Amino acid sequence: MTENLNSAVAISVDLKKSRIRIYKSMIHLMGDPKYIQLLVNPNNKHVAIRGVDVSIPGDQAERIKPQYMAADNCFELYSKAFVNKLFDIIGSLDRSCTYKLSGIIVNSHNMAVFSLKTLVRVES
Repeated sequence: MTENLNSAVAISVDLKKSRIRIYKSMIHLMGDPKYIQLLVNPNNKHVAIRGVDVSIPGDQAERIKPQYMAADNCFELYSKAFVNKLFDIIGSLDRSCTYKLSGIIVNSHNMAVFSLKTLVRVES
């Protein structure tokens, strides 16, 4: 399937716990990669999650373990570096809150791309 569908997707970022929740439906839309990478472009204010099938030492890819895909409806990972980078770019975030980012799947690059302009605080 090489068509370039632009499916709408979302992730949530819990700043207090440095937790990123990636919904399984998004991982399935990305072709169920073995690993994912969190990418940040501070100039364009975009975040991307790229699926890769091979991890190269030093590329900081996070393995998607099948047992984690069987639980709940999301895959969680923790990254203080990622959260700190968001603070560097945006600056005015409440560290005790969770935020949602909306984006699209770009099948031709096996990734989901999120504009930081879509960042919305989630009320609990």
